[in-house]
Amino acid sequence: MFVESFGAFLTHMIGLNLLDNKICRYVKTDGWAKGAIQHTESELTDKAALASLRYFIQVLNYSLWGRRTRDKRYSDVCRILAIPSFEGTNNGKRRHFHILLGNVPADKMQDLEKYVADAWAQTKWGMPGVHVQPLYDESGAAFYTGKEVGFCNDDAMVWEFASIPRRLVRATA
Repeated sequence: MFVESFGAFLTHMIGLNLLDNKICRYVKTDGWAKGAIQHTESELTDKAALASLRYFIQVLNYSLWGRRTRDKRYSDVCRILAIPSFEGTNNGKRRHFHILLGNVPADKMQDLEKYVADAWAQTKWGMPGVHVQPLYDESGAAFYTGKEVGFCNDDAMVWEFASIPRRLVRATA
């Protein structure tokens, strides 16, 4: 499996749950009902869930590595390794993400759960409560992350939003 080739660089596995629907409240600022509280209910779509994932990876990357992620001189090294999978789209389970995470700066490793929770709280569809676990068996984690592939969801691995530093791509090629 392609994920196992990054096993030496992976350190943590993250579990993130998504809200099924949400009620948005806002105050009207104009018109005859100015000041009235309006309610709208929205239901989660796959597109909205993936947009939350994309935003989460960008925010987490920036909070861990800072401005160096945007500088071309450092972007080969200063970027998290994040390999996500999206589960619950075809089988009736709650929609959620599993992310294999690596290339975290050593000085931020102790507060990683706080960084993950803060980044997930900034997304539109993130449910409070994140699960961050250190990895001990990379091949088992790779199997668990891709467990829906070939069974009920062939598109479970979300490669288009994966964050892989270029130096790691070269190292595994």
